[in-house]
Order: sequence, then C-alpha cells, then structure tokens
Amino acid sequence: MFKLLTTHHLSDVIELDEATNPHPWTGKQWVDSLENHTCYGLWQDETLLGFAVCMITLDEAELLLIAIAPDFQRQKLGSQLMLGVLQELRSQGVQKLFLEVRESNEAACGFYIRHQFEQAGRRKGYYPTSIGREDALLYTHSVLETA
Repeated sequence: MFKLLTTHHLSDVIELDEATNPHPWTGKQWVDSLENHTCYGLWQDETLLGFAVCMITLDEAELLLIAIAPDFQRQKLGSQLMLGVLQELRSQGVQKLFLEVRESNEAACGFYIRHQFEQAGRRKGYYPTSIGREDALLYTHSVLETA
C-alpha cells in the first residue's frame, strides 16, 4: 500500500534509513521532512518497505531521498514506489522532478534512467568520501510526459 508518511511513522523511517543509507538522516532532519516535505511510504501490512521524500515548490519537485528495505530489494518495489511518487506529483501539478546521486552509485543511476530520468548536469566534489570528494550527477524527469 502506498500512502503519505507523517511524524507518526518517525521510528519506521529512521529504522529503514539507517538500514539503507551510509549517511542516515538525524531524527531532527526526519521530523523536519515529515512536517514540511511530502513523504511517501510503501507498506506491506505494518511493515514499511520503502519511502521517498520530495520537496515540492510550485510546479517542480526535488527527490531528496528514496529507499527500499534491504530484504525487499530487487523485487520491483523501487519501481512501484517511483511510479506512485510520479503519479502523486503529477496529480499535484508538478511538471519537473529533480534529483542528485553519487556518480559511483551505478545501480541508482541505472534505476533513474530506466524511469525516464535524464542526466542534466554534475556537481563537482559534492559528496564527501573516505578518500576525498565525489561528484554528484543531476537528473531531471518530465513528470507530465509520463501521464
């Protein structure tokens, strides 16, 4: 089931973020996002399988974070979540969705390309790494074109 997340789901999103993100958000960051951004969850019964956090500004949105629980990856749930997000954004009049991703995250880059995102730029040295800095690749999606 696909539904909006609220602060009621705080412990679920923190647990999933810590299981999937090498740099998980703090509780304060999650509270801020759940209160001020649009956060979607993909559920099976009482288990949070995945989430996506979008910041919507007028007719544009930025995908800040997306994740699927490790035990449920490679089962097309990421695609199900992304399609749900795009449908919801479209219903809210969003025309463009933006995101950034580590250049080394080839699996994520492939996922975004499969979902009709196009590389739109690069931020040199954006992400810290254990050995220096890494570029961020910028992607954009024309939300209304997939209606």
